[in-house]
Amino acid sequence: MIELDLAQFAAAVHAHAPRWERAGIRWQLTFGPERDKSAAWVDCETGDLAGQLVVWTSGEAELDAGNLATGVIDQVHYELVSPHELGTCLDDLTNWLTEQN
Repeated sequence: MIELDLAQFAAAVHAHAPRWERAGIRWQLTFGPERDKSAAWVDCETGDLAGQLVVWTSGEAELDAGNLATGVIDQVHYELVSPHELGTCLDDLTNWLTEQN
């Protein structure tokens, strides 16, 4: 695993934002409190679909994506080995939100 700089996560989120906005996905980026293992997360929502990607400075990431109408939630855990993998996690979130329609 890596020691991840959450600023890299923020940059990756902002790189995905134009695509989300074109698809009608509302999003919000939040930074948690400073800890030994700090986290940041992005919440996304469109219609009945919602997703949250949480990233920790330890290089772990957790994607929760669900259908608000059915209550079905999918969860994926990632062990990142490079900051470039943040794009993969965000692509997975984007694809889930756009391909469920």
